[in-house]
Amino acid sequence: MNDDTKIATVNPETAAASAEGFTTLNISGQNSTSRWGEVEVYRQQMKSGARWFYWIAGLSLINSIAALSNSSWSFLAGLGVTQFISGFAIGLSDDLGSAVTVVAMILDVIVAGFFVLLGVMAMKGHTWAFMLGLVLYALDGLIFLAFQMWFPLAFHVFVVYCLYKGFAANRQLKLLEAEIAAAAPGVLT
Repeated sequence: MNDDTKIATVNPETAAASAEGFTTLNISGQNSTSRWGEVEVYRQQMKSGARWFYWIAGLSLINSIAALSNSSWSFLAGLGVTQFISGFAIGLSDDLGSAVTVVAMILDVIVAGFFVLLGVMAMKGHTWAFMLGLVLYALDGLIFLAFQMWFPLAFHVFVVYCLYKGFAANRQLKLLEAEIAAAAPGVLT
């Protein structure tokens, strides 16, 4: 089963309706109502992890706007690379003018947009998006380690954990869907 497989839906011609109106199948000796419940739990955990990509992108852009407008605050969850770009641009703007800050903002938007793209792909259940995002965000945390910024680094560790939980749920969801498809061919469409 590849990453492009659709999330489970029931084929009414192959499934039997129970007295309660729920669709049930006998999968590996279990009532499938509980298996479908597991599918939904994993799907929600996967989406919860995937939503972190949107938070990362949004908070990074807010951090960039704050930095480029000479504000002294920032969110912990933002990307170190966008803060680095913004800080570099602020340092160069005295010599090169305000065009440098425009270029910095464009670069920050591109980086944040990439994390939005990872979020969209992760929400669709693409394992590669979780893996790539995990690696990139963990590497981004090294920027805070290099500058000994402990609170943003600690928050990066927390977000990496949340992304990993989404990744693990996505993998479990795929395994469960494969098990359901193997046990009851034609049910997943």
